[in-house]
Amino acid sequence: MLQRRIFLKKLSDSSIYILAIGTFLNYPIKGWAKWNQEAFQAKVFKKSVEAIYGSTPTESTDQIKIEAPDVAENGLSVPVSVSSSIKQVENLSIFIENNPLPLIANYHLKDGMIPEFSLRVKVAKSSNIHVMVQTADKLYSSTRKIQVTLGGCAED
Repeated sequence: MLQRRIFLKKLSDSSIYILAIGTFLNYPIKGWAKWNQEAFQAKVFKKSVEAIYGSTPTESTDQIKIEAPDVAENGLSVPVSVSSSIKQVENLSIFIENNPLPLIANYHLKDGMIPEFSLRVKVAKSSNIHVMVQTADKLYSSTRKIQVTLGGCAED
């Protein structure tokens, strides 16, 4: 009888420790996911760009290719492909100007990585898609217009 009590007490003590550890695992530790909250939550295109790149002047280029349909029937899922032939890209960002939250993606690239991405995005209404590529010394941009017949984003 005494051994059963000792066993049950150890079992209850260990379950309290497991419960406590499990509770703390649900809380994200700062630094696990490093992201620019100000840029992703900005509701205006220019503020989102400034949150990432500051006031760095941009140079328009044709070395950034944006492939997207000219007319998207449904803005809920629009295929977009982005690639660049610019060397030593450090950062690549995709914005949709008239979306409620313009910043779609922000990629930090390591040396030797090829800047080529394909994704599906929601587009609220007809808008410009902007892609910005940052190197060590310059900020490049390219823009493409997309027409949307049925918007895919809910406005707040």
